[in-house]
Amino acid sequence: MQEASETTHSTAPQITAPAAESSVRRTVFLCIVIIIVALVGVFASRFCVSPRGAASPALLAATQPTLAIAAVLVAMIIALLITLTLAKPINAVVSLFALGCAFAAYAMQTGTISDFVFLGANMKLAAAETIVWGVFIMLAAMITFRVGGALVDVPAHDRDGTFAGEIFHKRAMLSLLAGLAAIPILLFTMVGASKGQAIGACAIAGVITAVIGRLIAPRAQPIVLFAMPALVIGLAQLALAFTTTIAPDIAFVNGTLSPIRVPMPMDIAAGSLIGVAIGLGWTKGLVKHEPSSLHDE
Repeated sequence: MQEASETTHSTAPQITAPAAESSVRRTVFLCIVIIIVALVGVFASRFCVSPRGAASPALLAATQPTLAIAAVLVAMIIALLITLTLAKPINAVVSLFALGCAFAAYAMQTGTISDFVFLGANMKLAAAETIVWGVFIMLAAMITFRVGGALVDVPAHDRDGTFAGEIFHKRAMLSLLAGLAAIPILLFTMVGASKGQAIGACAIAGVITAVIGRLIAPRAQPIVLFAMPALVIGLAQLALAFTTTIAPDIAFVNGTLSPIRVPMPMDIAAGSLIGVAIGLGWTKGLVKHEPSSLHDE
């Protein structure tokens, strides 16, 4: 009996050790990827210079907008390709979180709303830029989930269904309404004009979007959900740009500028990716593993 007990105790560490080592390797790999893509984002900011000499808060406000757009778009595509290496060994959500870090690193180098309004830049174009980045995030999420596969903690509605069918499933589409929560969250959390607060407020909006999305459709792959905070905030900014009569610089000085207009396009994109990824991580417990049904609603 003593020999059997010794054998049991001696084999237990051998069983758990490979799993622990694998976890450490994945964590180290994740950190390396985040550092690399963050450096890519920082480097790209050098090509987006505003008339004031600093990195422009929006691509279309740069002194050479064509160069800025091309450089940043290429940089983010490169960052996407690098973060795709995380999709298979870890999962798609972690991969998109790392991509969000690239956006955040770039955004931290750029100007704030104060720089933007005193450049006399067009708020309509900034809103349009936010929407474009929302579309980019949606495409990036589709590519990432295609490479990394479905999340293991989210049972598919139909195990034999297509990838497109999973995206456009009625429950998945309904969960996109969670993006509307980004507006009130931004109104309550965006109380300053600093860069860190802008990214943080957008990230909180992303977290709440993910939580509500999971509550609405716990068995839907949250693919398009990653883009919803950016798309909703961008559309809200566009609506305000068309309906507000007071000049943005005067509104900023008077303290009447809407909090929705404070985050810059890349702040919103970074917060959308990072926040939704964090929110999905926090809500794993909401998913109940039940048998799949072809008639699941």
